[in-house]
Amino acid sequence: MERVLARRTLLPIRHGGTGQPVKLLCGFFAIDKWGGDHLVKGLPAVLSAQIGTDGGRGLLAAVARHSIEARVTGGPGSDALVCKLSEILFVDALRQFILNSDPAVPGWLTGLRDPAICRALALVHARPEDAWDVRSLASACAMSRSTFVARFTAVVGSPPMKYLARWRLTLAARDLSDADITIMQVADRYGYGSEAAFTRAFRSAFDIPPAAFRRARGHVTINSPIDQ
Repeated sequence: MERVLARRTLLPIRHGGTGQPVKLLCGFFAIDKWGGDHLVKGLPAVLSAQIGTDGGRGLLAAVARHSIEARVTGGPGSDALVCKLSEILFVDALRQFILNSDPAVPGWLTGLRDPAICRALALVHARPEDAWDVRSLASACAMSRSTFVARFTAVVGSPPMKYLARWRLTLAARDLSDADITIMQVADRYGYGSEAAFTRAFRSAFDIPPAAFRRARGHVTINSPIDQ
């Protein structure tokens, strides 16, 4: 077994056994605190990916081997290469988890398994400032309004407009960290007609008004209300 202690510095560890040596490549992913917690909440304690020779798994195995080789041997561009290859490994592990998870457990990750609901989620995450309503989202998914609401709620565990409102508030909290934008501008960006209406919604979600949250300047820890 070999453990990476520092950049390209290896220390052999002998721990019994007579099998082949094993190389471990360790690293981490930094998650954006604004909304990233609801991704983590939907994941298990251990996330694994199957690699091998079947289908696309052969490519995944090659990516894993190339990541280890690039990290050990070093050379020009090795750090950037390892970062990109690690992203491929993580995305595939996440993809396998979504495909193999229990569809009876509602959540936004489960929603990604449903092509129509996945499209709705992609739209509200990519363009949260748009004037979405049930009609426009249902139309984008080629579904009737009633069918869309029922299906979204069953799969994600929250009605679509409630999900959208909570996601907007999470992004609003992020935007409040920017001193160059006023609270009213944040409120207007996410569809609130007045600062008072925005303040009520923000306080209801995070137990703190936006003005106090801004004054705290990041010293207040809040959780995304997306899964509440």
